[in-house]
Amino acid sequence: MKDTFKKFARQAKERMKSGFWEQTRLRLETEKQVAVTKGLDCNAVRQQQHRQLERLIYDSEGYNREQQFQRKVEEILTSKQTVANPISLLADKQYMSTLNAYQRQTYLMKLSAKYQEAVEKYRQLHG
Repeated sequence: MKDTFKKFARQAKERMKSGFWEQTRLRLETEKQVAVTKGLDCNAVRQQQHRQLERLIYDSEGYNREQQFQRKVEEILTSKQTVANPISLLADKQYMSTLNAYQRQTYLMKLSAKYQEAVEKYRQLHG
């Protein structure tokens, strides 16, 4: 517990030194302005921003995985090539090889839902 507290304190100090909060404030304002111009619900956008920020601070590894997944989805969506099965590009084939048929199906269903959420997020931000 003491090590965890020290880790969080070190990370907080680093955020302050690096200008993290100023950059975050500017990014949040920009996203809010984009939401207003697109007619999106500002409260929903603000709540999503707060959840992301909370996740970044308290679960940075999970946040980074989530952002990496979002980038992969955006690459698929902006690709000039037609992608017939985007889930196959996103799936961890090595992990899937360790699963039985039921687990594999469950994994693919969760991955599909996550993909759909990422696509919706992309469409909200990019029209």
